[in-house]
Amino acid sequence: MTDLFLYIKMSAKAFAKYPSLKTVSDCFKYYPDWKKHLPGNQPPGEKTLWMTFGATEFLKKISDNNMHLFEYGSGGSTMFWSRRVKHIISVEHDKSWYDKMKKEFADLNIDNVEYFFIEAEPDANFSGKNFQNPSDYISSDKNYSGKSFEKYVKSIDKYPDSSFDLIIVDGRARPSCIQHAIRKLKTRGYLVVDNSEREYYLSPFKFDKQSWKIWKFAGPVPFIKGFSETTILRKIQ
Repeated sequence: MTDLFLYIKMSAKAFAKYPSLKTVSDCFKYYPDWKKHLPGNQPPGEKTLWMTFGATEFLKKISDNNMHLFEYGSGGSTMFWSRRVKHIISVEHDKSWYDKMKKEFADLNIDNVEYFFIEAEPDANFSGKNFQNPSDYISSDKNYSGKSFEKYVKSIDKYPDSSFDLIIVDGRARPSCIQHAIRKLKTRGYLVVDNSEREYYLSPFKFDKQSWKIWKFAGPVPFIKGFSETTILRKIQ
């Protein structure tokens, strides 16, 4: 299957889910970016978001250097945000990745990131839990079977409510992260949920139109051949 044929096929699936001229125009618009960022083309120290290109363009427009950001999951996104916001608190569950990124931050003199390693812990009650339940703090990833991410998720709770202008949910136990993130977000702040095509991430929550404005960006992603979806929610009140 050629890359172009695959791209057309994925574009058709995106249009079937979100039938609009915008979906068509976005798929056409971002093909060159997708082609440029195919797997294997990632340069060292890449400072980009591994989210849909449409979401990245939107986030570039709304970011400013007075923002305070909390991030579940770290990497190129952390370096991307370090140039665009005032302060970042980032939590990471993978020790080898944490060590790699901590060195990257030091090598690049990134000094506006507070970076924390918080690993999953043994959970004696794991077998009775459901990864789709925000109150269970577990992951669908079989590598973390028997493990709880409760400490990781609740790391945001030590900060006052309405502390953050941006909260990025791109790590483990995402429904649980969303549940704890909502009250920590400032009014007019943005909650970013990546890979939201997995409907169980957002389905436990009611984001009514009076309190939230919602954008969904379905389409190509850097360094991944398949398409994905990023949902961005703004707290209106």
